[in-house]
Amino acid sequence: MPRILCPLLIMLLIVPTFSSAEIKTFTHSVKQPFAGSQSPDDARVGAIHKAKREVLEMTGTYLESRTIVKNSMVEKDEILALAAGVLQAEVVSEKKYLEGNEFGIYVSAKVDVDTSIIDERIKKLLKDRELLRKYQESQKREKDLLAKIEQLEKENRKLHNSQTPIDKQKKWELINQFQQTIKELTAVEWYNKALSLKSYGEYTSDVTSKAIEYLNNAISLDKGYGSAHNLLGWVYDDTGDYDRAIESYQKALEIALKEFGPEHPEVAVRYNELGLAYYNICDYDRATQSYQKALEIGLKKLGRNHPHTKIYQKNLDAVKKQE
Repeated sequence: MPRILCPLLIMLLIVPTFSSAEIKTFTHSVKQPFAGSQSPDDARVGAIHKAKREVLEMTGTYLESRTIVKNSMVEKDEILALAAGVLQAEVVSEKKYLEGNEFGIYVSAKVDVDTSIIDERIKKLLKDRELLRKYQESQKREKDLLAKIEQLEKENRKLHNSQTPIDKQKKWELINQFQQTIKELTAVEWYNKALSLKSYGEYTSDVTSKAIEYLNNAISLDKGYGSAHNLLGWVYDDTGDYDRAIESYQKALEIALKEFGPEHPEVAVRYNELGLAYYNICDYDRATQSYQKALEIGLKKLGRNHPHTKIYQKNLDAVKKQE
């Protein structure tokens, strides 16, 4: 019997190296064994996401030391989102290995930081806190999915280490869960590609089609991906296609209500965005209803002085002037 899946092992290779006077390179490698109910392809995708995420975490520590970040008082939980928003992690090598009876894959990822432009990119993203919040959502989702894979790996090891015959039903359940979680991770990757287009400018005609394609890819893999529906609304909103924007925002709101419940701050954000779309088509009655619901949640869950609550109040006041 082949050896059972081992815990993920991580090796730090270079922190950091210098390829030129203005480029700092951070490299990170992951060693991922696989066996049992986890397929080599699933293990590979999980390892790639983990390697990219952790090299960005390393880079985030560096960004945290930059004067512009210190002066902006960026929160700890925003650092990784900031790194993901201004930098690109890329896989530089993949290599399968066989050590005794253990099969696995090495994945190495790197991030290049151009010190001549990084502060300008940081400044731009810090000005758009809503975009930064979307990066936070994405990074949290990826973290949760990687944690789920780690839990599935533990169950996999337990199942295949058992001295009793393998429960075939449990094995198939694990296989299906691995596959579904990998699909959702891949959906996050497509979402991040669309989000990166927003990071470098507005959704003009030359990038809109790509953003829509990426987001539709994400949604096809994970139909319950509320953030993808929401960002699709952003794309349509930016290009003036308000009917489609409203359709996407409504879907995002429907998912948020189901996932979080009717009084969660995330639901308030969705109501507010839907209100903006209604405002853009001069449907002031529906805009008022949406803003009012956002404000009610904000007042109850965040308090009157929270920045989001103030925005909801401001939007509601503005639309009432139009009525």
